[in-house]
Amino acid sequence: MFKFLGIMILSLILIAIIVIFEINSWPIGNSLAGAVLGISLPELCHCIQDFADTLDWKKAQRKLMRGKFINNATLIRISFAYLYRIKVGDKYFLIKNERGTGKFQPVGGVYKFKESEKIQLKNLFQIKDDDKIPIDASSRDDYRLRMENKYLRKFVKRFDKKANRENLENLSREFKEEMIDTKIVNWNYISYRFCGRHMTDVKYSDHFKTYELLLADVIELILTEEQEKDLKKLMKQESEKYCFATADEISSLGVNTTIGNLVDSIASHSPKILQENEGLLMKIPNVGKEYTVTLSDK
Repeated sequence: MFKFLGIMILSLILIAIIVIFEINSWPIGNSLAGAVLGISLPELCHCIQDFADTLDWKKAQRKLMRGKFINNATLIRISFAYLYRIKVGDKYFLIKNERGTGKFQPVGGVYKFKESEKIQLKNLFQIKDDDKIPIDASSRDDYRLRMENKYLRKFVKRFDKKANRENLENLSREFKEEMIDTKIVNWNYISYRFCGRHMTDVKYSDHFKTYELLLADVIELILTEEQEKDLKKLMKQESEKYCFATADEISSLGVNTTIGNLVDSIASHSPKILQENEGLLMKIPNVGKEYTVTLSDK
């Protein structure tokens, strides 16, 4: 704020000096004031942009553009998902990733869009398929995409306002696929609360060798007494499909130096669901709202 006010006052003073010198035909002073103004005005514009960029990911994007690390044409990879917080006592339920990592992670997955929406996204933002993860029957129509950096802000705005996609009213698909179809539980419905949104900065991924923006909406399962009993029974059973982990175990990604276990068995995005991290989530519309869906719905 102080920087903005200082630069604005300086710019106004310089403009006044230029006007005075112009009226009095003093070319040297006019030139000097103009030169300084040429430096202060771009800084003033930067300050105004910084005020407008209220979200961290937008600030990160702006800094990368100013530093010439990215430009309007730079392809940005996006992956927009939702994650379930399933907690019993002091432990969280995690399921094994079946796409190759073999690590445990929260139930959930990438949002999907309708076919008509994909056409709209192609027309509006010239989206491209993600070339980092193979496209198959299960990943088709995922919100894993690439687009030029110049479209990113409007794309995110459409995702929240107009997109024809999976939304908070019914996020049962991934739960059904990972918990019901695999016969881990046999429930007819679930209720959940929207906790908030985790959004990374726009940053370079060493893993995928590209700049990316990751979004994860966190929803907390509201357990009935019977559902909690079912999960407590699962705790007592050994399984390669799932595990129960404490907040500390999730935060350390399964690494336990005390017993010499240096292998990270829990996926790196798992800490996003922790209750301890809920205060870090973005409080967007519908936070705190509860939903109930039958598991026969798609």
